[in-house]
Amino acid sequence: MRSEVVKAISKKIFVNLLILIVILFMIIAITGIPLDFNIITYNGISTPNMTMSQIGDSIKTNFRIFLSGQALSIKVQGDTVGQLLLKTAGKSAVILVGGAILALIIGIPKGIIDSRKRDRSGTLKLMQSLIPLSIPDILTVVLVQLGALYLYKNQISFLGLGVIPSVGDANLLNAIYPIISMAVLPAAYISRVTATTIEENFEKPFVLAARGKGCSRFQIIKNHMMKSIGYEILSSFPTIIGIMFSTLIVVERLFFYRGMGFYLIFLYTTDIIKPFEAGIAFTTFIVALAIFYYIIFMIFNMVKDIILPKVKAH
Repeated sequence: MRSEVVKAISKKIFVNLLILIVILFMIIAITGIPLDFNIITYNGISTPNMTMSQIGDSIKTNFRIFLSGQALSIKVQGDTVGQLLLKTAGKSAVILVGGAILALIIGIPKGIIDSRKRDRSGTLKLMQSLIPLSIPDILTVVLVQLGALYLYKNQISFLGLGVIPSVGDANLLNAIYPIISMAVLPAAYISRVTATTIEENFEKPFVLAARGKGCSRFQIIKNHMMKSIGYEILSSFPTIIGIMFSTLIVVERLFFYRGMGFYLIFLYTTDIIKPFEAGIAFTTFIVALAIFYYIIFMIFNMVKDIILPKVKAH
C-alpha cells in the first residue's frame, strides 16, 4: 500500500514538474517580447514598430539572461531584481498565509452553523454561501477598503489595535486589511464545503446510531466528523489557493501593499524604469509566482495523497 502511494506521488510530481517547465518556457518566451512593442494603425494599415527578427532576438536574450542566472543581478531602482524579489515575496507570503488562516477560522465555524439550518431555511443558507462566491473579487476588496478608509478618516480603532491606515505597508499592522480581503472568498468556499460535508455525514448509519445513543450534535461533529471535514477542506485547497493567487494582484494594488502582485502591475505599466530592466524584472516576478504556486499546489496534493487513503481506510 505504501509503495503504491509513493509511486502515485512520484508520478504526480513528475507530471506537475513537466507542466511547470512548459509554463515557464511559455512565460519567458512571451515576456521576452519588448514592453515597448506596439502595432500602429494608419489609414487602415497596421504596422508593427519592430521587425520579427528584433522580437526574436529579444526573446533569445530573455532566455539567455534567465538560463545564465543574470536576471537576479540586474539593477532596478537601486536594488537587484533578486533583492526586490525577496522583499516583496515576504510581504506577499504574509497576506497569503494570514488570509488562509483567517479563512479557516471563519469558514469552518460558519459552515457548522449553516449546517444546522438545513431543515428550516436551506435556501437562505445556500444563498449566504453562494453570494460571496458570485461577487467579483475586486468588488469584495473595494468594500473592505471603503470600510478601512471610513475607520481611518474617522480615527476609529480597529479591534483595539489602533487606527490603521487604509493603504500602505509601513509595518505588519498594514497587512490586516489585505489579509481580510484575501480571506473573504476562501472563507465562503470553506464554509460551503464544511456545511455540505456535515449534511452528507448526518445521513450515514454511524451518525444515526450516535444520535440514537443520545449524543449531541456538537459531540457528533467533534468526535466523528472532524476528520471528514478536514479531508474535504484539504481536497479543496488547490481551488482555494487558486482563488487567493488570483486575488493577490488586486488586493496589493488597491491597498498599495508592495508585494509581488503590486510590482507585477507596476513593472508592466511604469515609464520611470528602462523597458529592458522592467521587462526582466516583470518576467522574474511571474516566474517566481508560478514556481511558488506550483510548489504549494504539489505540497497539498502530496499531503492529500498520503493522508486521504488512511482517512478513507479508517
